[in-house]
Amino acid sequence: MNWSEIMKHDNKAFKVAIVLLCIAILLSGCSSNNSISNQEEAANTHDLGNTASSLEENISEGNIAEAGEAVIAREVATEKGMGDDTIELIPMAQLPELTLEPQEPFAQDYVIRTPTLTPVYHETFRYQIREFTRNPSRLVIDIGNTGSETLVINDANFYFSILDAEGNEIAGSKVQGASVSIAPGEIKRVVVTAKNPDTGLVFLEFGGQNYPILCPYFHALPHEESDIVNTKPCDRHGYVVYDDKGNPYYCAEMAGEVIGNGEAKIMAEGVLPVENGKIGPVDKGDGFLALVKVKIANTTDEIMTIDKILSDGAGESVTFTPGDLAVLGDKGLPSTIKPHTIAEGWIPFRVGDAREGFGIVIYTSHGGFVLSYVNTYRVVYDINA
Repeated sequence: MNWSEIMKHDNKAFKVAIVLLCIAILLSGCSSNNSISNQEEAANTHDLGNTASSLEENISEGNIAEAGEAVIAREVATEKGMGDDTIELIPMAQLPELTLEPQEPFAQDYVIRTPTLTPVYHETFRYQIREFTRNPSRLVIDIGNTGSETLVINDANFYFSILDAEGNEIAGSKVQGASVSIAPGEIKRVVVTAKNPDTGLVFLEFGGQNYPILCPYFHALPHEESDIVNTKPCDRHGYVVYDDKGNPYYCAEMAGEVIGNGEAKIMAEGVLPVENGKIGPVDKGDGFLALVKVKIANTTDEIMTIDKILSDGAGESVTFTPGDLAVLGDKGLPSTIKPHTIAEGWIPFRVGDAREGFGIVIYTSHGGFVLSYVNTYRVVYDINA
C-alpha cells in the first residue's frame, strides 16, 4: 500500500504512524542494541538507502591501514595549509534557483529524508527547501508547478503537525497568505509556520503526493546531548554498519545528532554550499560543492588520530587524509586530537542528484564514524556558523 492509499484509508492513523516512526528514528540511539531495528530498516529502504550501501561498500580495514605513519607525518607538516596554498571558501549567498527545466521525477516512495541542498522532483510539481527551523517552527519552500492544473496550497494540505497524548493536533500550523495558488509553469515561495515551537514535522498532501518532511536538525531529548561542549564519554548511537573485518562504524543521520562509542563522540552542525570549484581532492563535477562542519571530542586519555576520510556525494567517492585538506588552513580537521580535547573542521563533498548516495566516513584510532544523508542536513551560509 502506498502513501496515498494509506492517507485515503485513515488520515489520522497515518499521522500517528508517521509521528511514531519519526520518534523511532530520532530515539534509535537510546538503545544499546547494535542491530538496526525493523522500524529503522523500514525508514531506510528507499533510494536514499544508497547512502548506507555505498558507504558500507567503501568501508574496509584496508582503507585504515593504508593511511600509515608516513601519511600522518606528512599531515602534521601540512595540515594547517601554511603559505599560498590556503584557499578562501566562498559561501553561496543562496542555493541555486529552482527551475522548470525537464527532470526525471523521483520514485513514489523516495522522499522520507528530504534533501535540503537540491530540489525534489515529482510528476506535476517540484520544490526546493529554502529554510526549515524549529523554535520557531518555520518552513520556507519554493514550489514549481510542472503540471496542467493549478496547485492550491492551504492549511489543510501543507501543515506542521504535532499530537498531544490523546492524539489531538496541537501544532497551530498556518500557511502564510493562504490559500496560495500556483498556476502551471509558475514558481512561488510558500511559508508555513506553527505556534508550537516543538513541532518539526510538516505534512505535504497535494499534487498527488502524501508524505512528511522532517526538520533537518536533530531534536535532542532532555537526557541527550544537543552539542559537544565537554569530553564526557558518550555511548549513544543510531544504527551501526560493519566493515569486512567486523569493525563497527557508528552512524549519525541528522545534523545536531551527537553519537559516540565510549572513546570519542562526533556530531555535524550543518552544511555550507560554496562557489568553489575544487577543495583539495574533491571537485564539483556537474553540480557544486558543499562542506559539512564536524565536531569531534576525544574522550580518552590517549591521543586520537584521524587516519582517513571518505567523502561520498553525487556518485563520487573520494578518500583522503586531513593533510589533503591543508588548503582549508585552520578550517580543516587536524590529524591528531589531544586527550580530552574537542576539535572541529569542515569536510567537502560533491552535491548533485539527490538520488545518489551522500555521506562521510571518518576513520580514526578511536573507531569509525559515519555521517549519513549529509545532503539532508540543515543549510548554513556563514563559514563562522
